[in-house]
Amino acid sequence: MSVRRRRLAGTASVFIAALAALASLTAPPANAVEHPSALTHPLFIAHVHGTSVVDLDMVELRPLTLLRRPGESGSIIAHRGDSTLAPENTIPAFLSTTARGADYFEVDVRMTRDAVPVIIHDSTVDRTTDGTGAVSELDLAEVRALDAGSWFSDEFAGTRIPTLAEVLDLAQRTAAQIVIEYKGTWSRADITTTVDMISAAGLDRRIVAQSFSEKTVANFSAVAPDLTIGWLTEELDRASIATAQAIGADAVNPSSATTRTVDLAHRAGLGVFVWTQDADTAWEELTAMGVDGIITNVPGALHEWVRSTEARTEPRTAFVVSADAAHG
Repeated sequence: MSVRRRRLAGTASVFIAALAALASLTAPPANAVEHPSALTHPLFIAHVHGTSVVDLDMVELRPLTLLRRPGESGSIIAHRGDSTLAPENTIPAFLSTTARGADYFEVDVRMTRDAVPVIIHDSTVDRTTDGTGAVSELDLAEVRALDAGSWFSDEFAGTRIPTLAEVLDLAQRTAAQIVIEYKGTWSRADITTTVDMISAAGLDRRIVAQSFSEKTVANFSAVAPDLTIGWLTEELDRASIATAQAIGADAVNPSSATTRTVDLAHRAGLGVFVWTQDADTAWEELTAMGVDGIITNVPGALHEWVRSTEARTEPRTAFVVSADAAHG
């Protein structure tokens, strides 16, 4: 039984119980139909008949628990925050994302020399601050003394590199959801340090952890079985899907995908978040494939594109199924 299926059994227990209760009332009649969709995982198949409706809108599921169908909009993830309007991976960039319609903001986390998790993409502070040196060779006090905003514009002069604790506090105060990318290879001990912080903040259901490192993802799966975990990769194919399953990921997050490979990932019970896409032509293709999320540098533009697209199409829901609709 995969890690994802174990998590589904826990986080979607109400959903499963509802389907079980429906099944126990009566065996499916001869004219029962299966809802025709890409959600072919057994947890997402409902039998209905006559004019009855299976309505499970009240069930709360995390975005990566619910796999999208082709044509359904996925989550919007702001890459390093709203990084076109504010310096990347800073509090101002994160504050801007929710107002601009993002479902998540994405951050990058590294450890300082004194083992404090801080939010920065590069292995050195050179590009995004007025300092120099490797993050792993600087103490927190040295990192916090740096100006992480002037490189972007004078408006953000004096902006600091935030700690993970500050970002989690922001999420608590704003109800934000976060994708945390763990840079490099993390030990179980260091992962546990951050997982304990996430749990103490009560944010387990609002955090997605991801990494390019297979070892980091496997370590995450071992120490945090209830946290949603994504494995970042360049390609989405049978090999990457198999690897994601083997290391205990909930999602395989590539830079490109096809309708076929998204379907293969979904059939394996894996979500698909694609990075980093900023063009509406790409959004259209990915939405048609049914990807579960799009990571972008322009979350406001993607939000407006989704709104305009949904306004031109009939409303859809993954939880309301009727026999009439199923028969077309």
